[in-house]
Amino acid sequence: PGAVAVVFDDKKENVLLVKRRDVPIWVLPGGGIDPGESPDVAAVREVQEESGLEVRVVRQVAVYSPTGKLTSETHLFECCIVGGQTCISSESTDVGFFPVDKYPPPIFEVHNGWLKDTCANRPELIEKPVEGLNWSNLLKMIVQHPMLATRFLLMKLGVPWNSK
Repeated sequence: PGAVAVVFDDKKENVLLVKRRDVPIWVLPGGGIDPGESPDVAAVREVQEESGLEVRVVRQVAVYSPTGKLTSETHLFECCIVGGQTCISSESTDVGFFPVDKYPPPIFEVHNGWLKDTCANRPELIEKPVEGLNWSNLLKMIVQHPMLATRFLLMKLGVPWNSK
């Protein structure tokens, strides 16, 4: 299972994105939940590891159930900044805040959906399948960005690729 964080600036006009080192695309910070770790703690840890920012969870937005081999259970949290400064890490090549309605390409479509779910500000926990990460969208990405897609597939197969 994984945990993902949506971190807004003070005015909630911009969202934190990190550019991954292994597959150089812009994503919301997040990653795998360690054994014995709760999803909220994992989200906070991942933000710090990938961006240098210290955050706290404001609310849990959603739990997404897997829809195939490309997805896993994912917990989505809205977080706010409590300290730290943005910096790159062993997992990221760039970090920045971007307008919630306009961010740099390429970005995984699934992250766009997660950001929209967070911005909807629903009072109840969203529980639904992962949307946007499927073979059709992967094929589209292969055609549009063949190197990125190859790196993503290698990563999913457990072949590490970390260009420094």
